[in-house]
Amino acid sequence: METHERKRLMSSAYRCAFSRLALNYYTFCEMMLESPSMAEDIRAREKEFGQLLDGFLNGEDRIAGVDALRGRSVKEMELLASYADCYTIYEYVLNRMERRFVEMEAPADTPEKFADRIVERLRASQDSVILDSGMRSVVAQLPIRYTRQKFYGLVTDKLTAYIGADKTGIEGLLYMLRTSAMVDLPKGREEQYPELEEAYLALRDADYRNMDRDSYENCRFRLDRAVALYQDKADVRILFESLLNDLYILFLSRNEAMIDVWENDMFRHVITGVREHFQREGLAGIDEALTESLEDLEGIQESAMERIHFKEGETDADLRKMEVLMSASEFAPLEENDRNAEPADREWIEEKSRQFCEDLETSFKGMPKAVMRAVMAGVLAQLPMTFQSVDELREYVSGSLLACTDYAEREACMELLARELLDE
Repeated sequence: METHERKRLMSSAYRCAFSRLALNYYTFCEMMLESPSMAEDIRAREKEFGQLLDGFLNGEDRIAGVDALRGRSVKEMELLASYADCYTIYEYVLNRMERRFVEMEAPADTPEKFADRIVERLRASQDSVILDSGMRSVVAQLPIRYTRQKFYGLVTDKLTAYIGADKTGIEGLLYMLRTSAMVDLPKGREEQYPELEEAYLALRDADYRNMDRDSYENCRFRLDRAVALYQDKADVRILFESLLNDLYILFLSRNEAMIDVWENDMFRHVITGVREHFQREGLAGIDEALTESLEDLEGIQESAMERIHFKEGETDADLRKMEVLMSASEFAPLEENDRNAEPADREWIEEKSRQFCEDLETSFKGMPKAVMRAVMAGVLAQLPMTFQSVDELREYVSGSLLACTDYAEREACMELLARELLDE
């Protein structure tokens, strides 16, 4: 990249990151003060971030510290995200039991008519991405009644669609399948998030086969409370990661960025002002000048963002990192692992599938059937859709509903799918 273009890009990234960091730091401090419990597990990390931020403002080289803190933050988010996978499975189960204990209006459609409506809605879509998403919703929501061996056969068959794809990409898919199916639960999460672990264990050990109304309501209460707590913690961590990413960009770009003195002074004024208020454990008395500066920063961030365009196939290490740090994926790795571009053949895929299915079989032992079916639905919904025609899709929808003898589950599935695809 030419020197002039590089400086322009570094300057725009610096302005964007500094203004965004100042704005988000204020929001982050508000969240920490208003809901101390939701941010308790990140408090130590916030103090470390504050020291690194002070180091930047004082002109110190602390980029190694930012990199190390970001690595720990990513790992802690991976622990937290594992609870989302677990809660999704138990929500699937409880949603299909709700009508046993809660009186609700029955769907007006017969399974056949409902299948027609779903198929017509999907067929009307001209966007292949939306169509694929809709078919995945169908597989995810409709009742699953496969034997384990039939299910394993489907998994292997669908994975063979990736013959010829590079092995690293397939390994990534298998990792997502394993985590979403609760085959691989990361170690250390119970120490990091004890309240979330307690809720998970209660849901895992519930007697779904013989569940009565009181047990259902207890599980639903635990799940709803855990999901709300998870969301609070995730919101804080996502915003914290955004702060880390912007601070990282500032360290990468500050030596080459060209910026107006008044802008730089305003950035520093806002950040130091917010930091002082935060350290005094209160933002209520924030002065009017600081509030006006926050409003000015929004315009600077927008104008700087419009000027940032990374070159495809960039080879410069710092620019590649900055592109990742400014992407929509806050927790994306900065360093690419060695990618195995070797194409996968049938033998390799079938072996990987066999390993995955063996581990699933182990995890299924002692697992309630309702939970097992939730896992199966989640796995199949992430694999390639193989419907060959509209008629085949219609037959799948109606056949799945008609074969379900649990009317509470059938009606719940129809309601959930109508909510997703028919806007009802």
